[in-house]
Amino acid sequence: MKLVKRVAAGLLCLGAVLPFYAAGNDSTYTDADIVWQDDFNSNTLNMKDWNIEYHEPGWVNNELQKYGDSAENIYVKDGKLVIQAVKKTDAGGKVSYTSGRVNTLHKHDFKYGRFEARIKVPEGQGFLPAFWMMPTEENVYGQWPKCGEIDIMEVVGNAVTKSYGTLHFGEPHAQRQGVYTLSSGDFSNEFHIFACEWDPGEIRFYIDGKMFYKTSDWFTKRNGFGEVTYPAPFDQNFYVILNLAVGGNWPGNPDETTKFADNAQLVVDYVKIYQKKSYNENVEKPETKTSVRTAGTDGNLVLNPDFASEENLSDGKGWDFLTAGEGKASAEISHGALNITTTNSGELDYSVQVIQPDIPLIKGCGYRYSFDAWADKERTIIPAITAPNAGWIRYFPDTKTTITTQRKTYSFDFDMKAQDDPAARVEFNLGNQGSTAGVHITNVSVVMVRKNDAANNVREILPDGNLIYNGEFQEGKNRLGSWTVNNNNAGASVSVTNQNTVRELKVTVPSSVKRLSDVSVSQSGLPLVKGKTYLLSFDAHADSAKTIEAVLAGKTVRIGLSAGKQTYKNKFVVTAKTGAYEFALLLGNQGTTYIDNVRLQEDGLIINGDFASGMTAFEVYAHDSAKVDYAVDNLKENGAFCMNISKTGGQDWMIQLKQNHITLEKGKWYVLSFDAKSTLARTIMYALQRDGSGDNNWIPYSGTQKIDVDSKFKNYSLKFQMNEPTDKAVILSISMGAVNGKSIDKKHTVAIDNIKLVEVKK
Repeated sequence: MKLVKRVAAGLLCLGAVLPFYAAGNDSTYTDADIVWQDDFNSNTLNMKDWNIEYHEPGWVNNELQKYGDSAENIYVKDGKLVIQAVKKTDAGGKVSYTSGRVNTLHKHDFKYGRFEARIKVPEGQGFLPAFWMMPTEENVYGQWPKCGEIDIMEVVGNAVTKSYGTLHFGEPHAQRQGVYTLSSGDFSNEFHIFACEWDPGEIRFYIDGKMFYKTSDWFTKRNGFGEVTYPAPFDQNFYVILNLAVGGNWPGNPDETTKFADNAQLVVDYVKIYQKKSYNENVEKPETKTSVRTAGTDGNLVLNPDFASEENLSDGKGWDFLTAGEGKASAEISHGALNITTTNSGELDYSVQVIQPDIPLIKGCGYRYSFDAWADKERTIIPAITAPNAGWIRYFPDTKTTITTQRKTYSFDFDMKAQDDPAARVEFNLGNQGSTAGVHITNVSVVMVRKNDAANNVREILPDGNLIYNGEFQEGKNRLGSWTVNNNNAGASVSVTNQNTVRELKVTVPSSVKRLSDVSVSQSGLPLVKGKTYLLSFDAHADSAKTIEAVLAGKTVRIGLSAGKQTYKNKFVVTAKTGAYEFALLLGNQGTTYIDNVRLQEDGLIINGDFASGMTAFEVYAHDSAKVDYAVDNLKENGAFCMNISKTGGQDWMIQLKQNHITLEKGKWYVLSFDAKSTLARTIMYALQRDGSGDNNWIPYSGTQKIDVDSKFKNYSLKFQMNEPTDKAVILSISMGAVNGKSIDKKHTVAIDNIKLVEVKK
């Protein structure tokens, strides 16, 4: 895994043992030391302990407040920290809000412990105070939610008898949440103690000493990659945050009942952090049993496919009928069909929708999706099979289908290319079709028509273009998932380090081992194509100068290592037939060798720029404020990438097409080019930029470029020189979010194709 600079926790050890004598206390930290605390007994906030954050309105969750350092928003009074929300109305009647957000980033960062604060919250529509934690180095596992988040206290201002304790994690985004409701009083009229105890493998939430929720169930992964070894992402340093938000997606915005002034305060009496003397990180994820639906005797995975049985169409079981946005419709089961009557088709495809969840699909298998349908008047519907628990990707894509007044069978075949999913969803979308004609559906079927022949499977290329699985040594048991270890030598060891989230393959070999091949790691089934050139790269260092060997496609390369960490690169040309090959590193040389970031990819600056291999090497970032779906369209756009945008969000970066791991060398000249168009004339942006996820330095090496796109494909080209030091982790980002800070809410499609990056002479 990428080496990340860690910041010392800056612990203040008071030597005090935490005595929990409060009646009914459920804490397990009865013998722990206070490692840091702030009782706010100074006249001002101690800036050696805290940072003040600055953010504009709408930065996250469509919140209304501006975060700044004004003394009216953040101050210490009577031994307490006060974070004050302020409402302002200008001469023109425009209302704005300011508030405060403080954190301990790089000043007090901790892995594991009890995190406790005595707090009183504001009451009122639109307030959302929080005591929570985020990881110090977000790029260890990737951007939110993959990095993890621990919310110790969140109280919605219009329901101040309830507090929420929540974990966010994973990709797709998942959460685990507990809710505590006071039996008397509320959280706004008196102080209460909110705490979280975070141990390897278990996180517990407390209010006033009473545990109300605990969980050991979490994960982190990137879409298309393996799951990172548990207990990631909650095995890294986190820092504390205190803030008071105004408005936004969850609490809603303030209204005429909302009081400000002294009422709009998050008041913190103290923050205390305790740690045990040691923690056992050798934990395994508890097994969870999932009930998976089995097919009927006819192979059909759909329940009640012919609507022979009456159902409650709103209970979340079997068939469900849903409306959204402005959609207005009703549905009933009669005469062996589901009959949908629409009065307003709405502005969204899913404004009128029929679904059935929990359809189990297996990777590598082929399926047939079929149904009978007819309408009171010819119109279109959009059937699909989607992934509610995997980022709403489409296993069978949204397919606009014309149905007539005559009953007809419609049938579609598709391959399940994603990971196994026990909870896929059948959908019929009837909204936004320009018609309110009644629709009738029956005989719905999802049947496996081709099994997965695992014996003949050749591994797929990872989404970032890498042919090596777990090249960062952070997946699977002992972090050696996907690797085959050959080691039958007494005294030799093969393991993965785990010091401050730095994971490297560590191979220690005694002098008794005589051949490099006696200790090796390998992977098989790599799909290599005859005539293509592949680039192997990895980081390595050793306790002394030594030689190792890399073997691929009938070629062996000797590589000399040194004590200093370096990146090694070698090219391999496949001269034999296309097929599945083995890759091996032969490491049986005396001493200790460290290997990390192993990559094998097609030799080129941009991988899969014509999208011939689907989304391989590319990823999409879509902020929660944006509404998008995307695909490589082989039907209408000749294999171009298409981003279907319903809402851009308020910032340009909120929708991005990205490719990572691009190398730009200092002083060299490059030309970046691609084709682009949009069904709605608009501006998009692009750049080759530094990966700033660790330090927020996103310098655009190419400069930030803006281009105007319209309904016809045009080629856009940029020549530039790399003036910064050589960077092997450059990101190509094509941004399709807001334009000049203004959200676009009109549905449109941006198409991108033929992305190329070539080195040229000046």
